[in-house]
Amino acid sequence: RKIWIALSCLVFSVLLGWFVAVFVKNVPINLNVILEFGSFVISIVIFVLVLFYTKNDQIYAKKYFYALLAPTFYIIFILFHGMSNYFNFNLNSHFLGFTGNPNMISKILLIPALFFITNALFELRNKWLKVGYIFISSALVALLFWVASRGGLVSLIISSIFIWLVFSFHNFNWKKLFSNGIIIFFIFLIGFSMVPYSRKQAVVNRALNTIVGQSVFFSEKDKSKDIVIGKPNKDQFVEPRLSIWPFYLRYVLVNPLGIGPNTHMNFGLTDSNGEYLNLGPHNTYIQIWLWGGLLGLLSFLYILFSAFKNLKIKLQSNFNSTVAALVGILFALSIAIMFDDSLSSYWFFIVLALSLKNTITN
Repeated sequence: RKIWIALSCLVFSVLLGWFVAVFVKNVPINLNVILEFGSFVISIVIFVLVLFYTKNDQIYAKKYFYALLAPTFYIIFILFHGMSNYFNFNLNSHFLGFTGNPNMISKILLIPALFFITNALFELRNKWLKVGYIFISSALVALLFWVASRGGLVSLIISSIFIWLVFSFHNFNWKKLFSNGIIIFFIFLIGFSMVPYSRKQAVVNRALNTIVGQSVFFSEKDKSKDIVIGKPNKDQFVEPRLSIWPFYLRYVLVNPLGIGPNTHMNFGLTDSNGEYLNLGPHNTYIQIWLWGGLLGLLSFLYILFSAFKNLKIKLQSNFNSTVAALVGILFALSIAIMFDDSLSSYWFFIVLALSLKNTITN
């Protein structure tokens, strides 16, 4: 009942913010606003349907959960780089899958990546199955390196450490702590070795500075093997989120009721070179705060907190690999949505629903 109340408050807060924007602040309604609200409604409907059909039904829960692992088939492009040419995936640029958006594909790949990483940590009678988990995990990690989304990589690293600690401190012993740490380290090491060479350079460069456009720079400087550190030149600019986040945080503080689905209002923000930035808060928590004010943000955080609380209870009563993986996946996505507007990310809302009404067992 509390979840339904929180969900109702979330939807109501967005509608209230929209009302304030239109009738108080005289913000015009355009096609983009309608499309944003429509995608949000679809996400909420999917969330509700998954909650309904998986309630106390393990079979449906398993079907929904395992369907989320379908992107594992993308590893064929890591195993056979040449195949990428047939699908117009450039080895010298981001791997986008069939989405056209690095932030979107990174969240999609995080789900199977955390599932297989978690399963690789469990003791299995069939050692070859464990080797298989490690290999698939490495290939999925390689894909995330190829995508080279900062949000995706930060989420992957932090959530891997998180699931390592969760797993290791269950019936804690030092041997398990170190052995699991070594497994995760080798998964990342093998994964990085599988990435196309030009993308290895881009990943290193993104890790060392906040300059955008490293992929292009490396393709031009491939012979010298240079890595850019320091101030950007005229063809590069500093990570735009560093300018966007502070601006939107100031904006939401003076609009406590929100402004509805107006993520891309024309605020005229520019980067360090004077170029106009791609608008939007690039952070789902700020996005919800912008749409529905404090009521919307608190409602969303309550639902997310309830999901983690439910998974904790399930994990304490039955520590199995599937529930542990779901904990890691939800944790990873909770970090990933900090780097882009994800109220239309159906994958996230499906995971959130499964976490709230989880009945999945091995």
